[in-house]
Amino acid sequence: MTHAMAAFGLLSGVVQLTAQVFSLKFSAPLLVITATVGMSVAWGLAQILPQRTSERSFSHPNMRVRVIAGDIFEQSGHVVVGFTDTFDTCVTDDLVISRSSVQGQLLERWYAGAQDELDREISEALASHSASSVESRADKPQGKLARYSTGTTIVLTRNGRKIFGPAYSRMGNNLVAESNPEMIWVSLCRLWETVYEHGHREPLAIPVIGGALGRIDTLSHENLLKMILLSFAAASRGRVVTRELTVVVHPPALRDISMLEIRHFLMAL
Repeated sequence: MTHAMAAFGLLSGVVQLTAQVFSLKFSAPLLVITATVGMSVAWGLAQILPQRTSERSFSHPNMRVRVIAGDIFEQSGHVVVGFTDTFDTCVTDDLVISRSSVQGQLLERWYAGAQDELDREISEALASHSASSVESRADKPQGKLARYSTGTTIVLTRNGRKIFGPAYSRMGNNLVAESNPEMIWVSLCRLWETVYEHGHREPLAIPVIGGALGRIDTLSHENLLKMILLSFAAASRGRVVTRELTVVVHPPALRDISMLEIRHFLMAL
């Protein structure tokens, strides 16, 4: 209602000013009023109805940021897929990694379920990183044992596209992955550094990491999304990390996100 009233006031003022300046007399004033009300209501509805996309283009540096609802694996360019600090990949019985997670979908859709192949590439990517600790098999009966520091980001290449994999959560020995806002922020900062070094400024798509299986209960999906946008804007001051960043929201999560608020947030960056 607020948006509709504001639009009605603006349109009414324009109509009155135009009529006075050009000495116009409307032959059908009722039609003019009806059209003004109709356009105002349409504008108001457009502002409050659920939106599925929001974007902003920046000039300094030259880049575009989009927020859309959809499937991250249907986007063009490179992608971000979050991992735990152990870089576990096993989806058998959904015991270690859930098949429905972004990581589980990566294995299924880009590696055709070939876990050994994915593990081999991850091991090669981790060769330049040192493990922060190693669990015993007695303490962690399932999955991988080596742990890496928060924000460790691997780079995989598949069909000419890169997969940037930041470790943003800790895999407990009970196979429950957990994270927190500080871990997310550190992971994002290190992610952007890696993208800057290896992404060649090509388009990048990232999901709202931490929003589901990361179990971050202190932040909503909307606040996690804002954290991604804010960290990217901070990393892009004075340099181009990527020419186009697309943050992909899982459609069911839209109920927790106001795209109008995200649009305002983007414009304030």
